[in-house]
Amino acid sequence: MAYTDKTYIDYAEMIQDMRRDFINKRDNLAEQMEQLNDYLRLLDNMDDLQTESIKQKEEIESLQQQLNEERKQKAELEMKMNEMSKLSAGVAKKSSEEDLLKALRTYVNRSKRKTADKRAFAKTATLEIANANGLDLPEDLKAAIESLDDEQAEPKVVNVTGNYNDIHDNGGVSLSNKL
Repeated sequence: MAYTDKTYIDYAEMIQDMRRDFINKRDNLAEQMEQLNDYLRLLDNMDDLQTESIKQKEEIESLQQQLNEERKQKAELEMKMNEMSKLSAGVAKKSSEEDLLKALRTYVNRSKRKTADKRAFAKTATLEIANANGLDLPEDLKAAIESLDDEQAEPKVVNVTGNYNDIHDNGGVSLSNKL
């Protein structure tokens, strides 16, 4: 069979048509691939948002728990302050000003050996009692109260181990091997 120009043209047209089809299909596939990539990026972003949402929810729960604890502590402190006010009012009714000053002085002196938080509370409580009872505090007591919440060095604990010295009536010193 001899090829004619018409057959050659038909094949050329058919090849051109097929080439256009393949190019169109390739372009469509490229578009679909780009869409799929966009969907995958969207899914990744949704995963990130979900993870962040879970973290924020956990943080909110933690903060709510902390808030509840702080509210509980506040209520306890308010109750203590109310009890202290009642106590101070009761003490004022039952004792003279001198007895009250003596009690406050004793309380302040004993509070000096306590922790910083307890010293700060003692300062507040003492001043509140004095104010509630209209006391005019002596200057030395005022100074002691004001210095209650100052920084204080923690007492050092010294442990001694080893040999001890025995001191005899003869004035000499000898080492003992006893522990």
